[in-house]
Amino acid sequence: MRIIVVGAGLSGLTAAWELSKSGHEVTALEARDRVGGRTWSQRLGNGQVTERGGEYIFPTEFPIRRLSAELGVPIMSHNVRYGRRTVNGRVISFEELGATGDRVRETLARMIADGARNVSLEAAFAEALGADYRLDPVYRRTTTSAAADPNLVSAEAVLLHESATEGGYVEDGGRFVGGNQSLSIEIARRLGDRVRLEHPIARIDQSATGVQVELRDGTRLDADAAVLSVPLPVLRDLELGFELPEAQQRALDHRFMGVAAKLGVPFSRVDDDIALQNPDHTWWSWRSLSVDGEHRIPALSCFAGGPAALGALGVTDGPEGWVRALREMRPELAIDGDPLLTTWADDPWARGSYSAPSLDWHADDATAFERSAGRVAIAGEHTGLAQSLSGAVASGYRAVAALEREFAAGSGSAGSGAGA
Repeated sequence: MRIIVVGAGLSGLTAAWELSKSGHEVTALEARDRVGGRTWSQRLGNGQVTERGGEYIFPTEFPIRRLSAELGVPIMSHNVRYGRRTVNGRVISFEELGATGDRVRETLARMIADGARNVSLEAAFAEALGADYRLDPVYRRTTTSAAADPNLVSAEAVLLHESATEGGYVEDGGRFVGGNQSLSIEIARRLGDRVRLEHPIARIDQSATGVQVELRDGTRLDADAAVLSVPLPVLRDLELGFELPEAQQRALDHRFMGVAAKLGVPFSRVDDDIALQNPDHTWWSWRSLSVDGEHRIPALSCFAGGPAALGALGVTDGPEGWVRALREMRPELAIDGDPLLTTWADDPWARGSYSAPSLDWHADDATAFERSAGRVAIAGEHTGLAQSLSGAVASGYRAVAALEREFAAGSGSAGSGAGA
């Protein structure tokens, strides 16, 4: 079959790669002048690679580890205390981390059993930990990663369903040796001219016999099926000539785009703390292990999640406010070169960092995209529970499986999933 994949981020490229291995004629259309989407690696002035987008690969994130092993793109450890960051000079123990997580989840489960609905992340922590809950390092880490106002984020989705909280905590987050964009680059290299850059689309439609994709320049491409893999805000603005299945539309309506920023800082001197969380706002900084496996790289990586943190750091005005705050938190820091600031809300092909579950989120949303919308399958981190590099890869696999299920059923009709 001829299949068009819209989007050459990690989810779209995963789908394109899997489809090409099955013998399909694949064309991947990417709006940007590069592949990788929100996975974007660049070098600082001192030569160190910094990640402008997705950063961590966790031990139990098997979809991305499977793909990296297949393609020979090696993973190494950050060797950073991701879940046990220093807050106010203190690092919690594994026992404290587990006990706090259990307490919050048990409290939330009891609230839901007692009839509470639409419980926010903020409300769950406040109920579980009491008046000083915002000082708790687990609260601070969780809300930093949410990249959204915790009053608007579903506690049920984050604490009871998302994969990062399942199976306990293993302190060994990883990264690709050549930068996290290297996996996307390797897939694109293997696909060759089947990946077309600077090809933004305006509309996608389908009929009983095929899919029609219209580019912004007016060009029309026809295919037998498509995978639609663009960020949530772009998907919402895209002109669809067909209705999504009710369950998929509802799942999309139950998510919103979070905001985050990254700052890469080259330095000649810094303190020894490898994972330091700001005690007042939802941002932190860390130092990754070098590829030599012994030393730390001479660069800090910083992540800020949510509108309050980004406002406090003044990221819309440039990196200066964040650099000042970083110097206050790390007085020994001597910067050696220009810091590299990345914000995603102003990126026209992302318009935010990654999605968050709203208070209306429902467990059924997690399975809504296991079926295609007729001849079109939807991929992207917003279609699953993991808003991560591996979540993107998993969504690409899921989209391919959805198309295979659609055509194996012998329907092949444009409306087979719509409105169901």
